[in-house]
Amino acid sequence: MRSEEIAAISEAIGILNDDDALDVFKKTAASALVQAPVGLLQRSTHKASKGKRAQSILAHVAAKYKTPTLKLMLYTLNSKLKHKSAGGFGEVIKMIDDMVVLLGKQGEEDEKAKEFCEDEFDKAEDEEKAAKTKQAQMEATLAEKTDEISQLMEEISVLSKGIGELDYAVAEATEQRKEEHADYVEAMQLNEAAIGLVGKAKNRLQKFYNPSLAKSAAASAASASFIQAADFVQIKAHTDADALFDVAPPEPAPETFGEYKKSGKSSGVMGMMDSIVRDLESDMKDAEYEEKTAQKDYAELMADSKATRQADSKAIVDKTAAKAEAEGKLMEAKEGLAAASQDVTLVATTIQDLHAKCDFIMQNFDMRKEARANEIDSLKNAKAVLSGASFGF
Repeated sequence: MRSEEIAAISEAIGILNDDDALDVFKKTAASALVQAPVGLLQRSTHKASKGKRAQSILAHVAAKYKTPTLKLMLYTLNSKLKHKSAGGFGEVIKMIDDMVVLLGKQGEEDEKAKEFCEDEFDKAEDEEKAAKTKQAQMEATLAEKTDEISQLMEEISVLSKGIGELDYAVAEATEQRKEEHADYVEAMQLNEAAIGLVGKAKNRLQKFYNPSLAKSAAASAASASFIQAADFVQIKAHTDADALFDVAPPEPAPETFGEYKKSGKSSGVMGMMDSIVRDLESDMKDAEYEEKTAQKDYAELMADSKATRQADSKAIVDKTAAKAEAEGKLMEAKEGLAAASQDVTLVATTIQDLHAKCDFIMQNFDMRKEARANEIDSLKNAKAVLSGASFGF
């Protein structure tokens, strides 16, 4: 396009500098278009075409890139072309060289800026991944410790409730054992009293039927004394028994009946009394066995309950300590999560700042590089044209 533009301008200048064109312009009022030293219309295009070509190139570059340096360069060239400066185009050529150097530096700066931005984006991306990974880890730890604390609290509650229920069961078992023992003592005393009463009644019958087998009065007194000492022997029972068995001797039989014969059934009655005593003694043995068994079971229950309570109490202490440790780690996780979240925010801010600084360079780097190369080529072409130009006509 630049070559086509230069060719078009050259052809236009050739048309305007044609002899017929000069005659036409001389006869018109547009005398300003005809300059003796320099101007758009030249009698010969051989000497001045290079300066004009350089002017055209610089004008095109200045119009496209619109930098103050290019405008100053074009202004300087226009001034020298207009006034035919004796110094030639050296100043403009130097300006072109400086501009080429400046564009080269700008290219290097863009390269460094692009490399810096790429490195910073990679670094920020790594930091963002690390921060988000740390954040996810802290969130997982936070959830884990929260669940662990909830589980420990539930287990402690269950253990505490179990200890309460165990204490209640032990209290009930103890109360029941007391009642059973009291019933046992009372039953044993009543059975002993009953055995004493039956023995007393049997001894009374023996006095009548078998005096030789009857107990002595002292033994009877001792037996009566034992019965009197029992807590659960009722006075009324003694009275009724005495009334039943201690009857007054019968009146002497009339002479007409002859000698009184003792009943032969007395042995059956006393055998029945012996059976009653044996049953009572058997009951006492059974009660004693049951008492020993119940006491043994109670002792084992108390031992098991004590061991269970101690184990549950220790478990509560251990779980309470574990809960305290988990709560400490939970606080650390919360602090770590806050720090990680802050790091994520800072990295996001850094990335945002990098976008603000680097997006233009990153997005337009290739276009700027190409434009700069074209601009440098244009400036070098203008310099080449100026280097071969002179003010001779």
